[in-house]
Amino acid sequence: MIIKTAITIAVGLFLGFLAAGAATASAMEGLKASDVQIRATAPGMTATGGYVTIHNHSDEADRLVGVAADFAAKAEIHTMMHENGVMKMRALPDGIEIPAGVMVELAPGGLHLMLMGLTRTLQAGQMLEVELTFASGKRMRLPAHVKRPGDIAGGDGGKSAGHGHSHNHSHNHSHNHSQDHSHSNSGS
Repeated sequence: MIIKTAITIAVGLFLGFLAAGAATASAMEGLKASDVQIRATAPGMTATGGYVTIHNHSDEADRLVGVAADFAAKAEIHTMMHENGVMKMRALPDGIEIPAGVMVELAPGGLHLMLMGLTRTLQAGQMLEVELTFASGKRMRLPAHVKRPGDIAGGDGGKSAGHGHSHNHSHNHSHNHSQDHSHSNSGS
């Protein structure tokens, strides 16, 4: 009887540890992301947008807090919004929440990756890499496909590619991206 009880307890503990390990592995594997799509640039352009879809299959929220790319001197997480008929772009220094069980799309005209200080012209068809960093400590190195604006999927079907307004990204970008950028909507 004692041996049978001890075996039952041992099997129960083993199954408990196995389930806990599976839950931990599931939480660690809970974030999945699509390949990144990057808007191709014309010669002289120093900034562009990047787009990705992130799925959180875990039971815990996480937060996209950083982005890095070796072809850009600076990379930030941004959003676009209309305020009083004016398109504004804002850096999101606290990142983007990725709630548990939810898909978050960074797409043209909304949330996006802002890649600034480009070291070269990005041509459609090139393959690059982008690294995303999450509050949980997870890092993802993702393939990044450079595409023509009309070929970028998501949001508005690539019509604006996050920059379809009358803002010229070929300037120096020495201004502070933590402030609002106002863009006239009349050029769209």
